[in-house]
Amino acid sequence: MSTERKIYVNNDLDIVTARLQAREMAREMGFGTADQARISLATSELARVLSWNTDRCSEIVITNARKNGYHGVQVACIIDLEHIEPPQRSQDVSIPCRSLSGARQLVDESIVEALDDKLARVTLCQWFK
Repeated sequence: MSTERKIYVNNDLDIVTARLQAREMAREMGFGTADQARISLATSELARVLSWNTDRCSEIVITNARKNGYHGVQVACIIDLEHIEPPQRSQDVSIPCRSLSGARQLVDESIVEALDDKLARVTLCQWFK
């Protein structure tokens, strides 16, 4: 079983690739079908957000994770801050912002770390229970 997978995202086909790779890794780690679906959907939503950025090719990194005696799968990427912080008026929430919010709700843990004034690292974790 490979412990790290990188998927470069710059078009819609890459979204499908990311989803399939995440599901395969979750299956190899022993996650049940419901958790495999959650992990692959969350990864797909992250890839969807990344595909909106046409300025550069982005990547998603899927790895095995360990924390506080738990193990699981971790999905991480770097996203433009504009896709993370919704505007003040709820009707103006963009599709990327909604996709990211949905991805964060599908997993056990989500961490957003600002890297600078334009980019943030998003890390999603699903723990094996």
